[in-house]
Amino acid sequence: MDPLLLAQDVCARICHDLGGPLGALSGALDLAEQAPDEALSVAREGAEAMRRRLRLWRAAAGAGTGPLGRDGLAELLDGALPNGRAAADLSGLPEAALPAPLSQAVLAAAMLGSEALPRGGTVHLAGQEGGVAVWPEGRNAAWPPGLIAVLAGDALSSPRDVLAPLLRQLASAAGMELHLAMDGGAAIAPLTLLPARG
Repeated sequence: MDPLLLAQDVCARICHDLGGPLGALSGALDLAEQAPDEALSVAREGAEAMRRRLRLWRAAAGAGTGPLGRDGLAELLDGALPNGRAAADLSGLPEAALPAPLSQAVLAAAMLGSEALPRGGTVHLAGQEGGVAVWPEGRNAAWPPGLIAVLAGDALSSPRDVLAPLLRQLASAAGMELHLAMDGGAAIAPLTLLPARG
């Protein structure tokens, strides 16, 4: 994917993800005179949601945060996944901190995993063969079509689908390759980030 298009799509996606909480904050300010206590509560929730989402996007798509262990990854993902009904389970990750480039890729993979959960659920992350496996678990869980297209080598240019090409770029920068292979016992195929061959 063209780097400029990817950057533009990431910017558009960030604006989209912040739009909902910003709208709630704006609406709360409009109600401040009529119901100050309620307005203050809604404003605080909107501001906190924006802070969490912005911090996650900065870590995943910005300059990064350095190496991250389970606690650091969990702190960034808590309450910040694009689908507000999804939570992350990092109990399967090793205790040792992941290198900075891989940490960024894992954050993007978790964000993509939340998009596979339209009705909510859990995004699981676990260590696997020197890399990381990610799989969503929940009702109607299904990887976004954009991921399948990117893995097939198709070019995408849409803010809605930007996480898949962003993840591919971050994985490559971390010396990893993306794989999506069916596992006979799994309800949905796990996405793995494994060390690049050769």
